[in-house]
Amino acid sequence: MGSNQGELLHQVLAIVIKELKILMRDWQALALLFAMPAFFILVMSFALEGVFESGSRDRPIEIMVVNRDGGGVSQGVISDLKRMEGVTLIEFADGAPLSLEKAENAVGKGQVALALVIQEGFSDKILLPPKDTRQKAKIAFIHDPTTNIRLLAGVKGTIQGIVHRRALIAAIPQRLKRALRTEGIQSSYPVGSWSQILDENIDGLLAQATGEDGGQASVEFLNLSPGGAAAGRFPTATEQSIPGYTIFGVFFIVLTLASSFIQEKKDGAFQRIMAAPLTKPAFMVGKLLPYYLVNLFQIALMFAVGVIFFHIQLGNLSALVVVSLALALAANGLGLLVAALGKTEAQVGGWSVLLAIILAALGGMMVPSYIMPGAMKTLSLFTPHAWALAGYHDVMMRGLGLREVLLETGVLLGFAGVFFIVAFWRFRFH
Repeated sequence: MGSNQGELLHQVLAIVIKELKILMRDWQALALLFAMPAFFILVMSFALEGVFESGSRDRPIEIMVVNRDGGGVSQGVISDLKRMEGVTLIEFADGAPLSLEKAENAVGKGQVALALVIQEGFSDKILLPPKDTRQKAKIAFIHDPTTNIRLLAGVKGTIQGIVHRRALIAAIPQRLKRALRTEGIQSSYPVGSWSQILDENIDGLLAQATGEDGGQASVEFLNLSPGGAAAGRFPTATEQSIPGYTIFGVFFIVLTLASSFIQEKKDGAFQRIMAAPLTKPAFMVGKLLPYYLVNLFQIALMFAVGVIFFHIQLGNLSALVVVSLALALAANGLGLLVAALGKTEAQVGGWSVLLAIILAALGGMMVPSYIMPGAMKTLSLFTPHAWALAGYHDVMMRGLGLREVLLETGVLLGFAGVFFIVAFWRFRFH
């Protein structure tokens, strides 16, 4: 019995040693098994810092303030906002007070998440009688449609509370004076007896001063788009998520494309094709074109699902098509690059999954780039994912056209060009 157990253990150990030798032969694939989770943890941990620390003292939210009023009440509002923890106010640009145009441009480009515009006559309108609703003091919020409105809801609610408080502090003295005149109280007391007036009439005076609005000054808050128009419709959660999911799915072609090269070399089909009277460029075009068409079909299907089931708005179709064509080309270029660098199926699989996840995380597919730390935001610009997402957002959410997405399209074509050049340089045709 003991000898049988010893023989079984010997067999198990022999198999273990054999498998370890096989793994060690392809050390690059083995290294990728460790590198992939390590890189993913690093990227996601750094990126997610912004989710939990945004709005804290160490990582404040930047808010641009355009004061078109200049009165005492608006200055008081700004002073109160400066005392908010986790918020940094930007009032000046190039040494001059911030203009509405610069604030709109900054929000539209994603440089800041929110801008606050205190409209003309704000201070004067605060002091109007509470029942005078002909003119309201107005404050406008400007935020980019691509920003998740839920992330800013808490900040906007706090700002509204501060504005109401400051407006009430400014309005109460005027309302008290009107209440005194209305009730004829002051004339029945000796001159200078304010404390006696307040002590004996405080309940009635406060009721008159606050009025039916409960002390709320007449302030109206508006939501504007970066173009200044009323933002009657902000993008739905689906409209914000579908572009990211689409880009994420497109780059999974990398694994399929690269694996097909390895499989052809393994079964000898590649060698037979190379022996035929066929130029290398013609072979590559014929090889890549089906995968390119698959990518385009993926994109069309994803957006079709969004339109049919979730009624999303696609915006300018020609601009959407141009961005999609460049995106699919970049994905195919990356697939060819992985095929050129990978020597075995395990290496190709490891590189494909690693790039698919890491580039998606860096490019804003998993964590919005506007809440990433500064270094992560900069790093995201070196991914095709971020530029493709920016292009889709410009078309679908900002309502921009073909001319406005030429930059994103050009950068995507640049990525594709680099991928193809390096891939052809390193590709083994033998």
